[in-house]
Amino acid sequence: MKRKCVKLIKVLLDHDNWMTASYLASELNVSKRSIKNYIAEINYHENGLITSSRKGYSIDSSRAKKVLDNSNINLPQNSKERVNYIITSIIINDASEDKKTDLYELGNEIFVSYETIKKDMVKVKNRLIEFDLHIVSNNAYITLEGEELDKRKLLSQILYEEFSNNVMSLEVIKREFPSYDLELLRFIIREECKKCHYFINEYALLNLVLDIIIGMDRIKNERTFGSSRNEGKHFGIREQKLAQNIAAQIERNFNITYSPAELEELTIILFSHLLKVDFATLSIDNMENVVGKECVQIVKEIRALLKKTYYIDTNNKDFIVKFTLHIKNLLVRLENGYTTKNPLLNHIKNTCPLIFECAVEVADKLREVTKYDIKEDEIAYIALHIGGNLEAQKSKRKIVNCIILFPQYYDFSNKMIEKLKEHYGERVEITTVITSIDEIKDVKKADLVISTIPVSETIGKESVMITPFLSHKDFNIIEEKIQKINLKKKKAKLKKHLMQISNPKFFYKNMDFKNKQETIRFMTDVMKKEGYVEESYYDEVFDRENQASTAYEHIAVPHSMKMNAKKTGMFVLLNEKKPLEWDNHATSIVLLFAINEDERAIFYDVYDNLIVLLLEKLNAAKVIQCNTYIEFIEAVVKCFG
Repeated sequence: MKRKCVKLIKVLLDHDNWMTASYLASELNVSKRSIKNYIAEINYHENGLITSSRKGYSIDSSRAKKVLDNSNINLPQNSKERVNYIITSIIINDASEDKKTDLYELGNEIFVSYETIKKDMVKVKNRLIEFDLHIVSNNAYITLEGEELDKRKLLSQILYEEFSNNVMSLEVIKREFPSYDLELLRFIIREECKKCHYFINEYALLNLVLDIIIGMDRIKNERTFGSSRNEGKHFGIREQKLAQNIAAQIERNFNITYSPAELEELTIILFSHLLKVDFATLSIDNMENVVGKECVQIVKEIRALLKKTYYIDTNNKDFIVKFTLHIKNLLVRLENGYTTKNPLLNHIKNTCPLIFECAVEVADKLREVTKYDIKEDEIAYIALHIGGNLEAQKSKRKIVNCIILFPQYYDFSNKMIEKLKEHYGERVEITTVITSIDEIKDVKKADLVISTIPVSETIGKESVMITPFLSHKDFNIIEEKIQKINLKKKKAKLKKHLMQISNPKFFYKNMDFKNKQETIRFMTDVMKKEGYVEESYYDEVFDRENQASTAYEHIAVPHSMKMNAKKTGMFVLLNEKKPLEWDNHATSIVLLFAINEDERAIFYDVYDNLIVLLLEKLNAAKVIQCNTYIEFIEAVVKCFG
């Protein structure tokens, strides 16, 4: 429940008689419309707590006292939370009659001093400037100046930041807009889209509901567009019809009227998330008819990039169709200035860093072709599409070579081999079948001996004894060995690659840098001096930083996307005593990579494994105590598995 609502309950409790909306508005220094909205929100959470009549409003005193006792208002705990709270309050007050926000009152609401609020206002103003919005001050009173569309976009972004802490759901949006039936709104969107054969996934639907409800709330509070954008955006008859149908249903059910300009904005919002498509009839051959020649060409260029740089096979029809449709939607959003929020952003970034890095490079290619900057949320959606292909290829490379030791040869071993192949597929490659332990020493290429008789540990290979008929227990035993062998191989490969790119001159500890610019300048200068990179490398690293931050909580992994280093190397900086400030992260481990194109596979292996490994704070705590490059490598490998 909002603080204003709690304050309203307190005012009503202090008076036993009926109170008019005008009096309450005067007490809370808000409009009568705001009072009605607060009461609707209170009654949404506590049905019938406040009653209304011609005399005004009255409250159930005994229930109200319990509500106040149980009210658990989450106060902003730091500067970032306060800034978001202040901006939200300013935009909401912008919809009131006087449009003013009292900074003293804001301080009282969140129990901080006026001086603290004034300091936060510096960050507030900087955030507003990003959206072409400006503050006009009159002593402690401030008003907001700027375009209505920019106000809505900023409110959407801030609310989404709030939601991300809980993972956005319809219930979370309801807490911000309790006086609206969001289930009904979602039902209207789904049903109208279904009638016109438009498809939308659940994440996109939540984003769509959020953007539409913000628009509806602003319209209800008479904060609307004065005119259309008039940017030459044209939609077909079917698209306009769908938007008109949804608008008509909203008007009928929510007592809202869409002006021509608002209807145009609703259309743009809708088609930033939707695309008319019948999946059953789609094929690579007819994609151009659906998305256009330009989009198909862009996807071809992206696929070529994925194949050349990341060795990803992009010939899969399902991938091509879905990815092309996604890029088409993305282009529509970019053209209209919208970004789809992604609740999985941090999860994807932290658990699949290489896939996310691949998506960053795709986003850079899109920026090069379209001149649009791609936000991290959109990059994470690209990662979802390409991740399946990358992971499938990675799993195919995890092959365990096996020897079958089966003294009772005949056709029993053939049946067992068939069962093994059926169960493990391409993960297991059976090199040969032998009938005697003595033959093992003659087989060079083998990771695992699967035997139906006891085998001595002195053979120098991993072994497992099973029954000739392969029970469920046998499969479990083999699976454990496969996992153990793959982990051992992965550790050996990681150590080999780390040793290949290591240089004792690239290890520093507890350096005092003011910011990431100073940190990267120092590291790139050292690498340049050692003949690893050119003078331009510093700027190239920041080209990558500008695409998406390379900070992962307490780790930062700066690098260039060009892979044009003279030699591949990794600079290790461990700040055990004083973490570095890096894009709002307190970073204690910085790994700067220089990548030579011929050794990019080494970079991919090290990059993917190191980030996931060191994101675990226990591992990071062990590694950060190292005092030499070799100690660092040994500690990393020891943490691995």
